[in-house]
Amino acid sequence: MRIMRELIPCGDETAVALGFFDGVHRGHRAVLADAVDCKRQGLVPAVFTFSHTPKPGDRNMQLSTFERKARLFEELGIELLYVIDFNDIRSKTPEQFVSQILKEKLNAKRAFCGFNYRFGLNGSGDTSDLISLCKAQGILATVCAPVTVGGLLASSTEIRALLKKGDIRLANRLLGYEYTISGRAVRGNHIGSEMSTPTINLTIAHELALPKFGVYASVVSFDGKSYTGVTNIGVKPTVGDYNAPNCETWMPRFEGGELYDKQVEVRLIGFIRPEKRFENLAELEKAIKQDGNLALRMIEGVNI
Repeated sequence: MRIMRELIPCGDETAVALGFFDGVHRGHRAVLADAVDCKRQGLVPAVFTFSHTPKPGDRNMQLSTFERKARLFEELGIELLYVIDFNDIRSKTPEQFVSQILKEKLNAKRAFCGFNYRFGLNGSGDTSDLISLCKAQGILATVCAPVTVGGLLASSTEIRALLKKGDIRLANRLLGYEYTISGRAVRGNHIGSEMSTPTINLTIAHELALPKFGVYASVVSFDGKSYTGVTNIGVKPTVGDYNAPNCETWMPRFEGGELYDKQVEVRLIGFIRPEKRFENLAELEKAIKQDGNLALRMIEGVNI
């Protein structure tokens, strides 16, 4: 997949999916799939999006990092990704956006968006404007219908609300994959090692929407292998409150060595309990092992 960070003219004719696509959830995937289908017509499947959300209130509530979002685009069949600074185009009217960007820069023949898509100066353009303005430029625009799962709208707003409640299973259903925290393992305070439950610590990217603080059954992947884990999301109140939320995971069946600086991916599968303060480390160790046993039952159907 080619990634363009400037509005360089595209020589190929394209089918463009429009949106911020936070999380690339099931609703987004319907829009992306329509663009990818146009490859059969000789069009290059493309995405036009922004490097940062246009909505200031959402800047620390993202469902995915850019790196993960780009990887999902590529896995879904997108071949060209325009990632533009919103400030570079925020003053363009809807007419200018269609004529100067979709037509002149992206060489779009088809355009796809979600039912609630807005564009142009102050979001003044809606889906009906996109259809009519694109038609005037020889572009066929299509608005994708809402996607629901179990009666719930697959939207970033709904998924954030479910994460906040700790309903990770339903959030994952709307996402279409497991909510994921990834990064390089960092050094912790070694309390886990002292309790015979050595853990992996990941720093949570500052832009990510946090799930409810607590303990989750998880799947941990690194070095091409995966293990059942029990993951605490929060500030570890028993061993000293931390200013920044942390992702700390113990793997009941892992017997390897240290994992510092390894690239690790933690996928949250099910909520076990809220984060809590224990009176001492012995109680904490007992709770971690109980949580680990429950995680194994939830994911593997076995007990330790």
